[in-house]
Amino acid sequence: MKASTCSSALARIFLVAGFSAALSVIPAAAQKAGGSITVGLELDIPGFDPLKVGVYDTAALTASSAIFDTLTTLDADGKPQPELALSWEHSEDFKTWTFKLRPGVKFHDGTPFNAEAYKANFDRQKDPANKCRCAFYIANVKDVQAPDELTLVYNLNDPSVTFPTQTTSYANQNGAVHSPTAWKTKGDEYNRNPVGTGPYILKSWTAGDRMVLEKNPDYWDKDKVYFDRITLKPLPDAQSRFASLQSGEVDLIWDDEFSADNIQKAKKDSKLTVHTYAGSGAAVYAMNTKTPPFDDLRVRQAVVMSLDRKKMSQAITNGLSRPASNPYGDGSWVKCKDDGALPEDLEKAKALIKDYGKPVEFKMLVTATPRGRTVGQVLQQLWKRAGINMEIEQVDQATIPPRAFMRQFQLTPWRIVDSADPDIQMYANFKTGSPVALANYSNPELDRLLDHARNTPDQAQRIDDYCAISRLINKEAIWFWTSQNTYYAISSAKVKGLPKMYSGVIDVSRAWKE
Repeated sequence: MKASTCSSALARIFLVAGFSAALSVIPAAAQKAGGSITVGLELDIPGFDPLKVGVYDTAALTASSAIFDTLTTLDADGKPQPELALSWEHSEDFKTWTFKLRPGVKFHDGTPFNAEAYKANFDRQKDPANKCRCAFYIANVKDVQAPDELTLVYNLNDPSVTFPTQTTSYANQNGAVHSPTAWKTKGDEYNRNPVGTGPYILKSWTAGDRMVLEKNPDYWDKDKVYFDRITLKPLPDAQSRFASLQSGEVDLIWDDEFSADNIQKAKKDSKLTVHTYAGSGAAVYAMNTKTPPFDDLRVRQAVVMSLDRKKMSQAITNGLSRPASNPYGDGSWVKCKDDGALPEDLEKAKALIKDYGKPVEFKMLVTATPRGRTVGQVLQQLWKRAGINMEIEQVDQATIPPRAFMRQFQLTPWRIVDSADPDIQMYANFKTGSPVALANYSNPELDRLLDHARNTPDQAQRIDDYCAISRLINKEAIWFWTSQNTYYAISSAKVKGLPKMYSGVIDVSRAWKE
């Protein structure tokens, strides 16, 4: 075994962009304990039981970052640091990772945290009988063993040189550690009554109104937790959310470049602070290749080639969004000299449609919001120039993931979130047989490249593989990318200590107010 603690040489290959959130280095004198913070979220949280919700969205991640701990966490440089694990080491082939756990930690219900409790979390998600969508994200893990109370062993099917930065490093559906006692005793009610080891305990939760979290008095790292209370309020309308911040009803809100006017106003307001993080990944769209007209390559390529991403950025975000031509983005260590992007060529798109010889008509899912309608209308007009007719299908935002997973769409919006390593998402989104391979597309060469990128520890070779994957996906036009990920939060200028928004997660669990 080779040691891989936070000072390990291996850490040098870890990405600057990654999952989770860790505190920036700020003088202790500046930190102030007490008080509360109210956060305006973009969505109501559906719950926390992985078996019920499958995947945590960004709203759930803000809460889960306070309720739960993970094995590791990422610092401001994207390197793994200890949390529930004090240290870790890997086998020579990077297929076995052994974690030494922090002693004396308890869940909010008094259940001891130990290796058996962690293994129970993993086994519950992995069990085929539970049919958890979350299981695909840990498909590379053969099993987890607990040889003693404070030793946890991950046995992987394939090598993973960056494993401590992946599933174990942020409180998503796979990384958050739940109390086995709680889910066994609460049954179906556990989804809305989560119990973790984190710095905050769920006090109350009224659907559609607010969730209240209170400071955990027995937290193992309580000296670095400052607020007495966190209140999370779902405020789906962007303008209402910003107005609530301006009025002082909330202290911090989630936002993105679609609310460009709000971001520009906030930048000019000395009472507000705009927090930004340029991550990896991209806003994307998946075409269902098993349904006409997207079962024809000519149509798929024409749809992509008739885009104008710069016009989209200007029309939708006042130029704030950064156009994307691959799934990795500027925040990733995957840099491609040739990503295979199809040219934006309206005349070529028209020629492909003419060659297809039939009317091109399809529906695109959009959220039933002003933002969703605007995006739909802009794309509608761009495609109309090429003789492509798209009908906007407005749906509640919460229905898009299940519609996508059940392949009940022709064209759907999606997102490749910021991550420390592209493996998990690229494998999930494009490997044959994956429940989240939304395009319904299978290609042996794509599968081979995904497997090889996952298995080799050579980073240069992995970059070659991922660039080849980009070229293949762009050529086949099964997905297309519109803009790179830039994450935004706007807060009162009094809010301090907000860490980098890895994966778009707003983590206020160790923030404070002046």
